[in-house]
Amino acid sequence: MSNHTPEDALNSYVDLVRFLASSLLDEDVEFEVRGQTLRDQLRIELAVEESHRGRVIGRGGRIARAMRTLVEAAAVPNHLPVVIDIVD
Repeated sequence: MSNHTPEDALNSYVDLVRFLASSLLDEDVEFEVRGQTLRDQLRIELAVEESHRGRVIGRGGRIARAMRTLVEAAAVPNHLPVVIDIVD
């Protein structure tokens, strides 16, 4: 059992998504990562300009799926599902 509150866990997942996105995007590309605690899940939104969205989604969604897998693995100790949405 984890000692983190859902908000602490959410902040660490947001940081993880921010790190992954910054690794995929060029330095001059602006993006935003927002987290929200819902009743039964944690929701993370990664906002990227449409022209650069392919870099974080990947061919056939492979990169987005890998990012979701990493965050879900990190979230196992907290027993809360984490949803990552890539938005405008």
